[in-house]
Amino acid sequence: MRLLRAEFFDFRNIASAAIEFSPHCTVFVGHNGQGKTNLIEGLYVVAGLRPLRNVARRALIRRGAEKARVAVSVRSERTGLTHDLSVSLSSGPRLLMRDSKRVDTEAFVGHLVAVAFTPDDLDLPKGGPDARRRFLDRALFNLRPAHLARTMRYQRALRDRNRLLTENASDASIAAFDEIVAREGASISLDRDAYLVEIGPLVESHFAQIARPAPKLRLTYENSLGCPLGDMRREDLTEALLKLLHQRRLIDRKRKKTSVGPHLDDLTLTLDSLPAKEHASQGQHRAIVLALKLAEIVHLSSQLGEPPLLLLDDMSSELDHDRGRQLFETVNDLKGQVVVTSTDPAVAGLLGHSDLVLHRVSEGHVAASA
Repeated sequence: MRLLRAEFFDFRNIASAAIEFSPHCTVFVGHNGQGKTNLIEGLYVVAGLRPLRNVARRALIRRGAEKARVAVSVRSERTGLTHDLSVSLSSGPRLLMRDSKRVDTEAFVGHLVAVAFTPDDLDLPKGGPDARRRFLDRALFNLRPAHLARTMRYQRALRDRNRLLTENASDASIAAFDEIVAREGASISLDRDAYLVEIGPLVESHFAQIARPAPKLRLTYENSLGCPLGDMRREDLTEALLKLLHQRRLIDRKRKKTSVGPHLDDLTLTLDSLPAKEHASQGQHRAIVLALKLAEIVHLSSQLGEPPLLLLDDMSSELDHDRGRQLFETVNDLKGQVVVTSTDPAVAGLLGHSDLVLHRVSEGHVAASA
């Protein structure tokens, strides 16, 4: 797919901007704090309906404005169709438009598919499990739009169940949400586990190439039941989670929060059977993240029939020359499109595209560079 152009209105510190994109590589250059990442984040909001960072919706709206809007035109290389997409954010419900018609989430997502790579991702192997769960879910959003709606239903039910636990509500009231948490939770865990089975060999292969000589990297999905999910049926996992929720209800009442479900699952990473979180070097941590992202891009390209958009935020300062080159070579081999932010205009030389488009960003203003 190809991002053709984008317009920003009152998004973060960007009052107004209209941008044309290269079919291969577009670079936003500027000092820190000028709005480069905000441009990347706006595109990601359209693609995944989530900001790059875990912030409230209000934080995405420019100070003093009542709403924000990001609109893009994107063409599918596979179908040849072009779609106009926009997301409007305000204090009310989010407004999604596709080709001038209001649509729901499932009809909106999937037309612009993006993989983001930010400095925060470098903490993925050694940080908390929330970042690793988010990595799996965001990858799944791109592959299966229904996964987004499912996680939203799960999160709403989980919040309501935790509220009832805090209020010491009746067992009957809590049990009503047990059904939703178990049903949606089973699907989420099984989808994550299946995705990891699909990309695991790709991740391990990329890591072996990047981190030579490399220890053996292994990825495992740790779930609430503490057992391999394997070929477990959705109905059986739903029943098992429901039984566990009932068994742990007294514990949950004391803790005032739900102690079982995919919100507590984790993606574990080991190097030669040792926890990567504790034993990997700084270089190996970076190699793991790069391998995860490369595998995600390659897998998406295979499943969608065309490469996703790569959003690369300030990684020239985080990846060394060789690893940066490997990333761009993979994207180039897939004939993908990349949008890059950097404080250093010299990053353009690493990308090596004759049709590269360079924009300069200063205090929320975007200007094409001659």
